[in-house]
Amino acid sequence: MTDDQILEIKVQAGNYWRPMTLRVKGSRIYCHFKYNKILIEEIKSMEGAKWHGYDEENPRKVWSIKNSPRNWFNIKYLTGGNPYENYEKPYINFETARPLYEHQKRMTSHILTTHSGIWAAEMGTGKTLSFIEVIDYVYNIERFVKSNDEVWYVGPKAGVRAVGRELIKWDSKIRPRMFSYEGMTKELKGWTNLRPVPKIVCFDESSKIKSPNAQRSQAALALSNHIRELYKKEGYIIEMSGTPAPKDPTDWWHQCEVACPGFLKEGSIGAFKKRLCLIEQRESLITGGSYPHVVTWFDSAEKCAKCGQLKDDAIHWDDQSVFGNNPEIHKFISSINEVAKLYERMRGLVIVVFKKDCLELPDKRYEIINIKPTVDLLRAAKLVKKMATRTVDALNLMRELSDGFQYKQNKTGEKPCSLCGGKKTTLQPKADDSENLYEKPTTNLPPENASIELEEGPCPTCGGTGLEPIYERETSEVGTPKDDVFIDELDAVEDIGRYVVWGGFHGTVDRLVRIAHQQGWSTLRVDGRGYLGQDAENNPLDADELLSAMDLSHRDFENLKTKYPKVCFIGHPEAGGMALTLTASPIELFFSNSFKGEARIQAEDRCHRIGMDLNRGLIIKDLFLLPADEYVYNNLKKKRELQSVSLGEFKADIEKLEKKYEEDRNGK
Repeated sequence: MTDDQILEIKVQAGNYWRPMTLRVKGSRIYCHFKYNKILIEEIKSMEGAKWHGYDEENPRKVWSIKNSPRNWFNIKYLTGGNPYENYEKPYINFETARPLYEHQKRMTSHILTTHSGIWAAEMGTGKTLSFIEVIDYVYNIERFVKSNDEVWYVGPKAGVRAVGRELIKWDSKIRPRMFSYEGMTKELKGWTNLRPVPKIVCFDESSKIKSPNAQRSQAALALSNHIRELYKKEGYIIEMSGTPAPKDPTDWWHQCEVACPGFLKEGSIGAFKKRLCLIEQRESLITGGSYPHVVTWFDSAEKCAKCGQLKDDAIHWDDQSVFGNNPEIHKFISSINEVAKLYERMRGLVIVVFKKDCLELPDKRYEIINIKPTVDLLRAAKLVKKMATRTVDALNLMRELSDGFQYKQNKTGEKPCSLCGGKKTTLQPKADDSENLYEKPTTNLPPENASIELEEGPCPTCGGTGLEPIYERETSEVGTPKDDVFIDELDAVEDIGRYVVWGGFHGTVDRLVRIAHQQGWSTLRVDGRGYLGQDAENNPLDADELLSAMDLSHRDFENLKTKYPKVCFIGHPEAGGMALTLTASPIELFFSNSFKGEARIQAEDRCHRIGMDLNRGLIIKDLFLLPADEYVYNNLKKKRELQSVSLGEFKADIEKLEKKYEEDRNGK
């Protein structure tokens, strides 16, 4: 719509059609209509809804909403149109010479029909090949007649490299511009009208853009809106997510917003969340204010809409008089399963694919290897138990010990203080103002009427010296029996010549690289410090060739197997656990884990995917040496909060380990 355009429409309000006048003025759409409660609720649910009756300047009885694609989508629905029609059409058929599975054909047809959507397909189901099919099909049909037509791929840094290899592997006719999410955000910040808007964009691992307030999420939405504005229905927006059922259902809202603004009715993630779960305000012990707490998700009709408890909970009682009108006791009110309903609401925009439903892959087999600690390691563990004052510190120190090293911070110099800039003093509230400043706090901000006097005082960061120290981290190695297990593992798969091992620290990764070289293996290190390929003599190797040598389905695999007979992939789960294909290894060893559950799941599926050896299958092994190994493992498997582990509980487990060692030594 153009600026200052007036549009007369009729919108549905219950069983009746009501006249409404829309006036488009800049970034706002002003909605003029006679009072109607249903229409007001519809307007309030839209993006940027505002009642202007309380404006300080020029108050007037009119509602306005943001002039945005999502609001025009909803206006079309209210006027009797069907904005969802594009997602209800039968999928088009297409021909391909590539060996696609049925679910890959369905994903490709989905985007070729709708031009925008989300593939919520588990890792290893072949989303990248479907993306390649889409861009090659569009090229073949339309020939990209405009010289400025472009394709963009946006994904995690590991994905940028891996998808580049897939494009070569499948002989794609198109070479997209490749961006990390940080790179895309930077590109759009420096955007000019002279730069071409891509006709096709793919957001890989689209969970990265789930938070509406994140810069990369806002950049993704802005880019998608540019494509819709310029190409109308001829642009393509593809989102690929490896998480078909996220732990937090609200993760879907902004991903759907990028693909098709307005597809989900709620105009904000807050309104969306309010529909999906029961929220109560809880007092913050830190700020004195309050914060919204999720009591429960509405994922079952057996949960009460009022309290969130199950139907048979003791709090539900029909006869209130028995309890003297106790406000806590109430009748059960069945809730609506909004989580299950959400997947119906997203039908057409989102395709959900689980590996078990479309691929006949062997089940993952899990194995835990328990290792007996050495005397020196137990002594170090006792020292950690004695010195640690916080559970998290104790856990991290114990994890480092278990992996055979300790981080040390060495002072290497000084620099001007980051707070005072070397001036040695900062402005601070006077000491006698502290009571006035923090009297009866209700929020994390001072009261508006607080009278705060400031005075110069010694900088709290540098203590008035104007300088702060510069530290450099040093890794000090100690012995660990995990090394022997890793060496035995490499020896056992020497005939296969491919192995994958994960470490939860950079120090762990460095140690594993050194051990693998000592055993005569070439290594590919991926741990957030770049991709580094080396042979057993530490000479550099081509990292891309080594990645191809870890992919059993790569067309040059046999030649690369001859060129690189023994390759060990060594990665950190949070850096190397996304977008890579490592199907040549039948074993994954977690020397240690990181704390992130998503990284663990992603890392496991690097080998468990299309192209793996179905006869060998996949064994996933974890090493347990000290209690920290098991704590982190349980946290990942059971979603256990580490904060729930008390320091006393942790120290007690170390004492059990010491006692068991003494009993074994004494032959009991």
